[in-house]
Amino acid sequence: MKIHGYTQEDLLKMDPAPLRAILHERTHHTIEVMIYRILNGKLKKPPDFGDQARFVLEIWTKRGLPTNTPDILWCVRYVELADKLNAGKTVDLGTSMVEPFSKAELETVGKLLYQRRSIRQFTDRPVPDEIVKEILRAGLMAPQGCNVGSTRFIVLRTPEEWKLVQSDIPIENGVIIVICQDMSVYKALRFDEYVPQNIYYDAAAAADHMSLMAHALGLGACWLTHGEETQKRIREYFGLPETFVSRCHLIVGWPNEAPIKSERMSLNDVIIRR
Repeated sequence: MKIHGYTQEDLLKMDPAPLRAILHERTHHTIEVMIYRILNGKLKKPPDFGDQARFVLEIWTKRGLPTNTPDILWCVRYVELADKLNAGKTVDLGTSMVEPFSKAELETVGKLLYQRRSIRQFTDRPVPDEIVKEILRAGLMAPQGCNVGSTRFIVLRTPEEWKLVQSDIPIENGVIIVICQDMSVYKALRFDEYVPQNIYYDAAAAADHMSLMAHALGLGACWLTHGEETQKRIREYFGLPETFVSRCHLIVGWPNEAPIKSERMSLNDVIIRR
């Protein structure tokens, strides 16, 4: 069996990061996007259902790579579901349908979405590591095309490190979270050729999730982009490979300003066709 043109021998020798991405993507495309239509009777189960994901998972396991991380357990769960369907067994997903939020919950959502502001000045109060981790986790859980798992983070805490990022917003306190991507992941799947736009959307979604979490935790954040010079400085400073590319960054800290919330055009001005 070949996966994206790779033989078993290729996969056995492949760097773990792109191999992991291939496992994510094959689980997504050959099981996840199909299984729910199969269960609803809208799609006939193919005879090779789950074979490709199972094949890559077996290689991952054979190489002695970690099998207890959340993402790999997610892959294992889907492979097990595919095996049950192939064996003619009843599948119990253990999930529930989405339900509308209560009025109180919607008020909280509205507070999060409509009161978030870009903050550019911060107090000298340090941001604890645990809070930074909460913000990073929000970015990690953002939507990502085909669940490839390319997102990486660098947290810059010192004035020396802040100088690595060229930005029109001066930072005096707080932290800078740099949203990066391991391009070896995209290249292994040839996404840089087939869907290059996904690369930027994935990074943007992570930055947006993190800015919302920062707001929910009482911090301020400002989401910014940067160019190739900053990308190069970060790679060289941390000794990262060429495939490691920073895309944008978030300045985060305890607010020392209360700016007026920026407004947008009315919905009538932006809806082109109802």
